[in-house]
Amino acid sequence: MVVATVLFLIIFKRIQQVRSPTPATSPWSVGAADHRMHAPHDQPAPLSSIPPPLSHLRAAHACQNWPGRLRGSLLPGSRPRDLEEPRPQLRRAAGARRSRYRLLGCSDVIFSPYGPLWKQLRYICFMELLRTKRIRSSASIRQEETLNLIRDISTATQPINLSEKLLRMSNAIICWAAIGARGKHQELFILVAGEVIDVLGGFYVVDTFPSLKLLHVLSGAKFKLQRIRRTLDKIFDEILKEHEVKAKMNKGRKVAEVEECIIDALLRLKDESELEVPMTMDGIKAVILDMFLGGTQASSTLIEWAMSELMRNPKIMEKAQKEVMKELKGKNRIQETDVVELNYLKSIVKETLRLHPPAPLIPRMCRNTCEVLGYEIEAGTPVLVNAWAINRDPQYWEEAESFRPESLEFGLATVHLSLAQLLLYFDWKLPDGRKPEELDMSETYGLTVTRKTELKLFATPRIPIASTV
Repeated sequence: MVVATVLFLIIFKRIQQVRSPTPATSPWSVGAADHRMHAPHDQPAPLSSIPPPLSHLRAAHACQNWPGRLRGSLLPGSRPRDLEEPRPQLRRAAGARRSRYRLLGCSDVIFSPYGPLWKQLRYICFMELLRTKRIRSSASIRQEETLNLIRDISTATQPINLSEKLLRMSNAIICWAAIGARGKHQELFILVAGEVIDVLGGFYVVDTFPSLKLLHVLSGAKFKLQRIRRTLDKIFDEILKEHEVKAKMNKGRKVAEVEECIIDALLRLKDESELEVPMTMDGIKAVILDMFLGGTQASSTLIEWAMSELMRNPKIMEKAQKEVMKELKGKNRIQETDVVELNYLKSIVKETLRLHPPAPLIPRMCRNTCEVLGYEIEAGTPVLVNAWAINRDPQYWEEAESFRPESLEFGLATVHLSLAQLLLYFDWKLPDGRKPEELDMSETYGLTVTRKTELKLFATPRIPIASTV
């Protein structure tokens, strides 16, 4: 009780010391908005429609400039130079959150600061890890795992938890691509990956009062982060050790003669002397974590939202199913090459990304003092670009809140193939006789925006399922 009282008095005193921005140099202030917002990306949208469209959000000690529905100088292609640096220094962007961003030392692609290391990692990703040849070579993996998903669904006699099944399928695909096998750590990693997403994207009191060091301990975030780090180290150390043994066995052989997974490629690059910034084991772990989180969470979430929108719009689902059947011309097996001509299905995926962007709030750091919409933004100010609001702005989109694939005619191989398979092999219904408009479309708030409730559907087979890939 005494501790709680002392903390309250300290916090109250600190709030009293926070000065409001001066009207002459700062945009309209939302004020202390913590209690108003259950999901930051959707709440400021109506606020930011009030001129001026640049909001200044002050949450106790933490301040953010919020270009909600961006117009003028903040529209794509015409942003101020200082806000469009290729790599913002995210690790300094949100005070207390930087300890979470330093989960693996800020040596990954997402959170490393702009500089030689980030440039090198970006080059490695495009030229080594995500090059066209490597993506095409993993087509058989995607084919096998998506078909495994279809077979699993076909045996169900009760409504299935599609959210869980999509997560496992996406993780299996990235496991094959990254480490060359599903791996014995798959179940544990799915669990830990969920915790990483929660920690990086969740809200903690310490985010609002970063100068109160005691809150770093009392919030529990610090200890949770340390536990996650130990678990990830144990998983990655074991995997890396196995691949180091493999690398020694292949030493002296040409790269073209060796079947490399992503970890093999990173270990090979680590030993190459021509790298400007030496690659460390922690750096490899960080890049692999990026790949796992992006390949697992982002892909499964996108498919899940696409299926949710199709369940809410039966006519669109029927049209998509007819397109898939017409393209296959009676075949009961779909290949990635068949997906190329499925233009309506691709527009469904694109429309899903518009309404449900994986990252609704895009963080940026103002590296130099600049002027935005007539207001001076000081160097070091965090800026959140509200992609969610941009994608739903009626000024730029007709029927902005509606799901309209017809209005839109990118490497999303897993998403396209999985969605095509689900539409080809099954008819879908909501359990308990619910109507399409009764499907809950609520969102969570985090590093990625997922459904608040799991997507549980009843699947009825439409055609025989292929026995082999």
